[in-house]
Amino acid sequence: MLDYNKYPFMVSVDEVIKRENAVDLYTLLTTDGRAIRDAKSRIRDIVTGKEVKRLKEYTSPQLTFFAELLVLGVLNDRRTTERVLRREVELFMKDLQKEEDGDLLAVFKWLGLNVRLSSLKYHERVKGDRTVTKKLDYALHFLEYLRAIKGSKDLSLTQRIVHGGYVYMDRPTLLRLLGFNLLRRLRETVKPIPMEEVPETLVDIIMMRGGKTPPCIRALQEKRERTPQEALVLAVYMANTGSSIDSIALVLEKSGDENPMEQVMKIFREKIVVYSCPKMKELGLCVSDCKTRSPLQFYYGSADITK
Repeated sequence: MLDYNKYPFMVSVDEVIKRENAVDLYTLLTTDGRAIRDAKSRIRDIVTGKEVKRLKEYTSPQLTFFAELLVLGVLNDRRTTERVLRREVELFMKDLQKEEDGDLLAVFKWLGLNVRLSSLKYHERVKGDRTVTKKLDYALHFLEYLRAIKGSKDLSLTQRIVHGGYVYMDRPTLLRLLGFNLLRRLRETVKPIPMEEVPETLVDIIMMRGGKTPPCIRALQEKRERTPQEALVLAVYMANTGSSIDSIALVLEKSGDENPMEQVMKIFREKIVVYSCPKMKELGLCVSDCKTRSPLQFYYGSADITK
């Protein structure tokens, strides 16, 4: 049987709230604040590349996990969320690869995928024109498999054996499929929490939150027409803060750039960073005294979690 302290994602929020006889998650997490403090510290350590212990080693693994998701929702920073979730999935998978087949299938069922134990032998030609017999022990209906690999680059159906409407896999492939879908599910679980909905008891988390648009950049965003230089400044800022390549190229294209995609690639390739505040003032692009050194410092905040 799976240890839900090792895999807290398997437990629903409602179950934890009922078990703890709490009113709601916010109230439960902020009663003594320990889970929130642990979650904030854990996120900071992951973002800065430090080693972190397994969630099961915390006093309240499930509360710490839900607190972590809550903090990520308040932070509402795509790159931070992705980095944290990828690390958590790596740690979960180190434990899951040691579990029995029945437990792995239980996790798949939680993910909505009906993997079944079903063996299929096949012959494979190896070096020296010799043939060996191999066996695949897990099967998933090909329609479910197609749904499960959407967005994956290394789990293509063309690399699998399909028989009787089912895709057959060995254990390493099964584990890759599990890790891929677990990460996708956790991404869906983290919901952005608007500033106005953040409870007073969690206001201190906002100090960790980035994503505030500097006045100078907002002014450029609101312009109907931009000079090539203004468009380039805005494009570099967008690249620095995680905007899509297409949206950056569109900004450059609207300002008359004949090769916007080439310019975008140059920004990423040369790792160009948006101008400092003194340079923005020199160019006449500064519109407010923000008391920061650069638009990026304003965006990420002086209390950035990477510090």
